[in-house]
Parts: sequence; C-alpha cells; structure tokens
Amino acid sequence: MTGSPLTTVAIGEDTDAALAALPAGPGVGQIVGPEGRNLVIGRAANLRRWAASHLGQGPPPKKGKRPRTDLRAIARALRFAPTASEFGQRLRYERLLGEHVPLAKRRDLKTPAFLHLDRDQRFPRVLVREAAGDHAGLYGPFRDRAAAARARDLVHKRFPLRPCDYAFEPHPELALGLGCVYAQVRSCAAPCLARVSEQAYRDLAGQATAFLASPESRGDELPRWVGRFADAKGLVAERTRQGLELFAIREGRVVDEAAGPDDALEDAIARMDWTREAPADDLAWVCSWLHAPKRKGAWVLADGAPADLARRVRAAFEE
Repeated sequence: MTGSPLTTVAIGEDTDAALAALPAGPGVGQIVGPEGRNLVIGRAANLRRWAASHLGQGPPPKKGKRPRTDLRAIARALRFAPTASEFGQRLRYERLLGEHVPLAKRRDLKTPAFLHLDRDQRFPRVLVREAAGDHAGLYGPFRDRAAAARARDLVHKRFPLRPCDYAFEPHPELALGLGCVYAQVRSCAAPCLARVSEQAYRDLAGQATAFLASPESRGDELPRWVGRFADAKGLVAERTRQGLELFAIREGRVVDEAAGPDDALEDAIARMDWTREAPADDLAWVCSWLHAPKRKGAWVLADGAPADLARRVRAAFEE
C-alpha cells in the first residue's frame, strides 16, 4: 500500500520538545489547529526547520521580506512523514493535500489531456479530450489540451486522417468534400470523395493507432510515456541513499511501491502488485512530474518481465 501514515506529535506547552520529535531530514509536514483543522501543509528538505519557521522559531526574515506567520497561538499538533526520494515526497504531499484541497481549486496543476482515436468508427478521427469516462481509445497523457492539440497535428501530418466532424456518404462529387480545403491541398485522405476505400482509410487509422501506442518504436516525436492509456503501466525509479525506490503507476495512479538495493532490483519489481486500487487520483500531479525538466526519477514503460524492466531502469539512469 502506497504512503506511510503520518506521525502525530502534540505541541502542548513545550514547543521545543515537539520540534525535537521531528526529524531533521526531508519529508512532508502538517500543522494542525483546534479540532484537527488544517493550518499548513508543506514539503521540506528539513522537517524540523520547516515546522520551526511556522512556529516563530525560524531565522529572521531577509531585509524587505515579510516573516512567516507565527502559528503558535493556534497550533495544536504536528504531523509528519519522512521520505527518502523526491517522488515519494511528492506522492505523500499530494495525497495529504488532496484530503483538504479539491483538485478543482488547485491553480498549480493543469488538467491532463489525451488523444482519442476510436478505430471502430466508420471513418475514425483524432480528437482531444480529457480522461473522464471510458478510457478505451485514449492515448496520452499530455500536460494540457494545447500539448495534446500539437500532438494531434503531428499525427495528422504523418497520417492524413480527416479533421472534420461531418457525417457523409462517400461520393467523388460530394459537395462537402469538393469545398473542403483539407481535401483540396491533399492533407486529408478524403474518404468523403472516395479517394480511398473505407477499408484503406481504417487501415490508415490503424497505422496511427500503432504509432500512438508504441513509444519504443516512434523515436522522440512524442514523449516516451505517451501510449495507450487503458491499463497503461509505468514504473518510476529514483535513487536514494539506501538504493532505489520504485513506484508502480497504472492509468495515472500510484498503486504500489518498493525499495531496495540496486542488486535486488529484479526481485523488488517482481514483488510489486499492479492490481491494487489507488486511494486517490494521481493523474494531474503525476503528469506534472513527468513534464518537469529537472526531475530526478526515471520513468520506464512497464510492459515487460522484471529482468527487462530492471535493465531499462538501469539504462535510464545511465542516459
């Protein structure tokens, strides 16, 4: 089960004693007020120093800077969870923050977007949409709709699928097609004008599907994590002082985690349970983490045997 429970320390009369109970290392912290009300949640490189800065014991502010609010008058307890990796810290922070701040009120996270391509349609199209509803035919994730739209345009350049949403019966003299600029400049296969057969057009959609679903074979045209979203599995690995921390991700949710030395990587991967249900939707922040330019962890597509995944994890750290 992902995420360790938070340890709670009552503040009481002796603030120094409460602070001394916190580790002087990285983790996630929370200061709680009367009746368990949340006052502040944070990620910190030093939990003890972070809590002290909110309880009137931090260093004096720099000239011209406002000091932090002193919460000693209303703070009742400290809650914390030490972490060993950056991704593990982000996971616990997001899970804790999600208990108090709805995703709709977050301004630091964007709603991820996907490309939708349904090959069962008579004349399939590539659409931009969100993950709500059925995940069949979804490919992604992309950071936002603009990024997904750019990917859609890339797919259209490689595979001349129709961009329109019209219903039609193919005919070489169809007025709808004769007046279409995409048909005129030949950037669309124009099934409306019967320039290709229905089967040939669906074969073209199949090629586009294979392109979107095969990160290992398409080069760097799209991010490596973009693939078929239904049942998509990824593995995040990050080095720590004790070895490696591993996080199993299925359809954008962190479902399991493990830790161990480098030489036991295959065994740790083999023990991970990809069938667990996640207690929260991690898609928005995981997508944000994937797009971070300076993230420390490595991401690999989890579609092979443990030995193959271990090889790819090690290769990712060597890049």
